[in-house]
Amino acid sequence: MRKPFWIATIPILSVLLQTGDPITEAQQNYLSPLVRLQRLDEGRTHLHTDQVRYRESDSRLFLCSYTFAVIDAKDPARMRYLADGLTHTIPNDRRRPGCINLAWDGDIVYTTHRGNIDNPAFLTAWDISKSDAANPQRLAPVQLPALQEPGVTYEGLDASAGFIYVGLRANGLGIYRRTPENRIERVGTAAGLTDAVGVAVQGTTAFVADGMGGLAIVNVADPAAPKLLGKTATGGQARSVVVDGAVAYVAAGSAGLVLVDVKNPAAPRVISRVTMPGTAVRVAYSRGRAFVAAWNDARVYDVTNASRPRFIGAVRLEEEARFDTGENANAARPMVTARTLGIAAHNDVMFVGNWWVPYSYRLYPERVAPNMVLPEAASLIDFGAVPVGQSNTIPIEITNQGTAPLLIEQNSVEGGSFSVSPSRVQIGPGRSTTLSVTYRSRGQASEAGVLRIRSNDPAAPVRTARLAGNRPGLGVGKPLPETVVQLLDGSEWRSSTAQNKVQLLAYFATF
Repeated sequence: MRKPFWIATIPILSVLLQTGDPITEAQQNYLSPLVRLQRLDEGRTHLHTDQVRYRESDSRLFLCSYTFAVIDAKDPARMRYLADGLTHTIPNDRRRPGCINLAWDGDIVYTTHRGNIDNPAFLTAWDISKSDAANPQRLAPVQLPALQEPGVTYEGLDASAGFIYVGLRANGLGIYRRTPENRIERVGTAAGLTDAVGVAVQGTTAFVADGMGGLAIVNVADPAAPKLLGKTATGGQARSVVVDGAVAYVAAGSAGLVLVDVKNPAAPRVISRVTMPGTAVRVAYSRGRAFVAAWNDARVYDVTNASRPRFIGAVRLEEEARFDTGENANAARPMVTARTLGIAAHNDVMFVGNWWVPYSYRLYPERVAPNMVLPEAASLIDFGAVPVGQSNTIPIEITNQGTAPLLIEQNSVEGGSFSVSPSRVQIGPGRSTTLSVTYRSRGQASEAGVLRIRSNDPAAPVRTARLAGNRPGLGVGKPLPETVVQLLDGSEWRSSTAQNKVQLLAYFATF
């Protein structure tokens, strides 16, 4: 039983902090609620994973990324690919893309891609019923013909009773079926939606994550004439939804996880909301727990009490920052967050669809532990140009999102004219504190350092950040040189026209 130990530990830690005595190993021996079982990195290791879904009937994990894959997950600590590296043959598309969303109906797995500026959107499927003749341990999936409709983009989907339900963004909820000739055709469309992205179907009811429109509920008893029953605002942008009984769990972007009472489909109501450091992209559910892919991390909540979801734990996955050219090509850099867009769950196992590769974790919900959150900007703290003899101080907020006290045993800086305070601090569950990191310039030459934060967080005992003062080139506090950009409509944008105006710079990529 961990709880009595935790309660007894709090006053001990307080006394130790007051006296300055060292913290012993036994007094900070927390165990993480989420323990990694496997990083599946055989074959491709830069997948750009978007969705993973677990099928309980045969313990298979399906994956959409740069490619489509099927994984044997019977033993989540020894997962193996049954088929991987599969790309789609799409009319008028020379690049052979992967997929973004998937759903299955027996041995037929449907996949979609929303398309982008250069490549068309599509809805298609894979027949995974056959084994590879040369290797019976692997599958030999065959792609079925792709559907493309003018002006239509295909998002999240679900399959039930021979029909395929697809979010069509502003075009509503599309309902399709597969003909005996394995062609996909539209049967009906539910209108009155705002931005249909994610879909979950139970019986004759479809639950739609409707973007800024929140959660929408549609009667699909007659697929040719679906009827909108009710809607409720969730805040943020609803992107994914799963349903268990009378509760729908919505991944609502910046609004986090939103729990909705759907007993009365004509009048759904929000029960509770759970905010989080990242943005809730996808959600899964298993045995009273909601699992959230939250961009920066994968998170687990106890939702047995829908009005008061309880945080259990989170994992933040990291990769080395890779720079092949330039002055800092070989410089030591802290690990950077590897984005998490996909999530699946089965009993006490969580499957994470990370940007690079899929992972599996075992959940120990009874454990309590601290869990540190740093702002993403902390990976590189740039003090800008600082005149000789002067200093610049940047505050770094540290939050303990865990369930036990977070003890930062030592904050230290290596290299350069940098300092940090305080050197030692304790943060209660759900609370935050601020570190002050200071750079005092000794000259005009650039300086670099590393901030190390050592704590009793069992998931990440040491966190690091790169410090930079008087960096060459562009940086904080330096003027932007005249910049000319060719816009997609053929016109030009010049930075000089934006002088003394606030500008929002955004980076987008298409996959």
